[in-house]
Formats: sequence, structure tokens, C-alpha cells
Amino acid sequence: EKADRTITTSSKGDEAPLTKVEAQSEDQRMTVSQLIPPLKCNRGATTDDLLEISYLGTVLETGQVFDGSELKIDGKAVPGRGGDVSLYFVLGKQPFGQFPPGWDLGLEGMCVGERRRLVIPPVLAYGSVGLPRRNIPPNATLQYDITLESINGLATPR
Repeated sequence: EKADRTITTSSKGDEAPLTKVEAQSEDQRMTVSQLIPPLKCNRGATTDDLLEISYLGTVLETGQVFDGSELKIDGKAVPGRGGDVSLYFVLGKQPFGQFPPGWDLGLEGMCVGERRRLVIPPVLAYGSVGLPRRNIPPNATLQYDITLESINGLATPR
């Protein structure tokens, strides 16, 4: 069964911390949709877990693909990826700017084998600056389709 949830945030910085399901504000909304449910799930991802994901990122306004774990340019892997088809990061602990802050909210509770779509507003993405080296314009809303491959090195759903 597919599930959607909306996370609302504000760029004002003076609101209470976001809750997992929803926080109140009028500014921008992040949407998390489950595209493929996990086969089994007794434990979802939490802060400090090492996650292995595969993903595709697009600019929502234009549909332009800007990044992805399996992305190739002119048939060649993206420099710095070493041909990897997945990416590792620690949930809630990545350096600012490495990944959009919306990933920490949108991947919380995710299970191995699950696929989610995150629609991340600029305030939880790269803001008014964008990310020029990845062709993300200022104030862009980003869409990521993300599959969780493993949690802490364990790829078996549990």
C-alpha cells in the first residue's frame, strides 16, 4: 500500500523542530511518497545509520536530471563516483551542502528495499543559491526517487 506524508517547514528559522510526519508553517512543503513498499520491515532507518541508496534527482520545475547514482554523461560515469551505482551516507550527519537537508527528513524510517519519492522545497534543498556545479538553479524544488539498498551494511529486509 502506498503512503504519502507532507512535511511543512519554514525558512524563518524560529519554528519548533520538525516532527517526522508534519510541522506547521505556511512557507514550503516537502512531500514524501512511497513508490515501492518494503517486503518486510521491523526496523527503519534512524539518525546515525549508514545508508546505502540508489537515486535519481531532477529539478521539479524543468524535469532536468541533475544527479543520480547510476547517471552517465556521454556513456561515462560521473567523475568522482568510481562507477558506483549506489551512494553511502550517515543519516542526519552529512556535511552541510553535500546532500539536501530534506534527505534527513525524508529518509527517516525508510526500510531496506523501499523506494520513496521526495519533493524537496528550496528551503530544504539548496535555497536561493542553488548548486551551480550540478546545474541546480536558485530556488529550485528538487525531486528525488530513492531506493534504500542497505542499513549499516545489511541488505536483507528485516
